Amino acid sequence: MKKERIQKPAIAMKNVSKRYFLRNSINKKEFFSLKDINLNIAKGEKVAILGDNGAGKTTLLKLMTGIANPTQGSIQHSGRIVSLIDITAGFHAEFSGRENIYLNAILLGMNIKTIKKLEQSIIAFSGIEKFIDQALYTYSSGMVLRLGFSIAISADPDIFILDEGIIVGDQDFQKKAYDKIEEIFDKGKTIIVCSHMLPLLRRLCNRFIWLEQGKIIMDGGKEVILEYKKKRNFLQIEDVPSNKNSKLLFEFLKSLPIGEKFTARASSGSMEPLILKGDEVLIKRVAFETLKKGDIIAFWSRDIQNVIVHRFYKIEKDKILTKGDNNLISDLGYVKKANFLGIITNFN
Repeated sequence: MKKERIQKPAIAMKNVSKRYFLRNSINKKEFFSLKDINLNIAKGEKVAILGDNGAGKTTLLKLMTGIANPTQGSIQHSGRIVSLIDITAGFHAEFSGRENIYLNAILLGMNIKTIKKLEQSIIAFSGIEKFIDQALYTYSSGMVLRLGFSIAISADPDIFILDEGIIVGDQDFQKKAYDKIEEIFDKGKTIIVCSHMLPLLRRLCNRFIWLEQGKIIMDGGKEVILEYKKKRNFLQIEDVPSNKNSKLLFEFLKSLPIGEKFTARASSGSMEPLILKGDEVLIKRVAFETLKKGDIIAFWSRDIQNVIVHRFYKIEKDKILTKGDNNLISDLGYVKKANFLGIITNFN
């Protein structure tokens, strides 16, 4: 009888800890960025790492990629890894952009034949064709980041590690980068991503790992996001500050055509789906008359000079009746048609 072959996990971490030393003029103090991490990530999983600043997220990703070594424990990989943690690592300032494509791509594990085949598409995606044979030191920081991103996403590894700064460049390039990232997610690759953009993670990932003070607090499905956001909301005491030049911002948002999308930080929220104060949301401009009961809408508050998120109930003449369904505060409200911005599109 044939034995079933057990598939190795893409990444296996066993009893992994990472220690640093905090030094001052008198002595040094031991500090663990990660402590006793045990984690298996299966091939093809889409995993999001959640946690506040200082939770250990970037350290975890650096250990996974081999950029840093664990103080204790072991890490095993099955497949080739490409990291978008530091996408300009390995660049040489005196080399041209074209020469740096070859240098950087070789460091990512690509061979010369593959690089030649991909060279033009990398250059085209970066959008710096006119400057590709100039020395890298003549580039702006944005051009260098765009080139690094374009090389990294062309490497076609088995495992992608993505950190906070995965989307770089100006608005047009950011859109291309988002589209490319979504393509990668559709290819069945193993992906580990760390970001504070919870709506994006919720849409793209199927597993969520919550880190706090270097330890895993929760590991599971979308219920992890729910608990993480509840805790963030509980701990968040300060109000989201009003936008600078808020009047100009509001006039700009109102001028966007129907169908256009933009992102904003909510100053209020709803429970189902869970959107909390400070969350980044994707808003689509739609016609006022097309609203349906239950839509999560965004509108401008002239009182706090910021974006509010509420659930739409019905239209009464030139006003929208909304009702926040927060567990603690459930309030009715009226929104003037003139203040309506659009509907939230990045939640099911």
